[in-house]
Amino acid sequence: MKKVTARDVSRIAQNMYISGSWPRRMMIYARPYICPFEELVASVPSEAAVLDVGCGDGLFLNTLCHMNKLSSATGFDTNSIAIDSAREARRNTSDVTHPKFVEWSIENPWPEGEFDVVSMIDVLHHVPLSGKKLAIQTAASRVKSGGLLLFKDIGDRPKWRALFNSLHDFVLTGERVTYTPMDVVISWVESMGLKVKEKRTINRLWYGHEMIIFSK
Repeated sequence: MKKVTARDVSRIAQNMYISGSWPRRMMIYARPYICPFEELVASVPSEAAVLDVGCGDGLFLNTLCHMNKLSSATGFDTNSIAIDSAREARRNTSDVTHPKFVEWSIENPWPEGEFDVVSMIDVLHHVPLSGKKLAIQTAASRVKSGGLLLFKDIGDRPKWRALFNSLHDFVLTGERVTYTPMDVVISWVESMGLKVKEKRTINRLWYGHEMIIFSK
């Protein structure tokens, strides 16, 4: 199968996200050029059961659905507007396996069971300092044997990229981000019995990203 590009993901988004406010749709269409979704979707095996933590507008799961890579999927987020956007776009996917999108907080009880893939994409920097370790370890606990934890967050090095990342989030969400060193994230996940399969730094425009794939 031909490798998916950022442009491909953006085009998929344009076919799915056809309602909602114009500014929100434009941000969704542009996000694949900022966030390396194509690298993340390429890491998901076929017929995977996926749990997406902090799914936002559901672009990750809806893209996987469009690519017919899911056996089942659940995404949750605390933002009701984002969940509505994800559900509306879900109706425009070509696969019959439609993801389930639920509005709830990361502090609430998580879905029961284990999954082939658990993803946390640009979530940890929004979690309060006191809850970061628990969030990461809970995500790791939901990965079944032989499965993957896909972790992607904005990077704190170099400082000028971290500044742009922080400004971007503050303008869009009004929140001040808190960075977690990647070696700390790795130690938390490895304490749950997972190992680093791949670790990459990916730069897009002036944005910096840290992506780690853990296997169990």
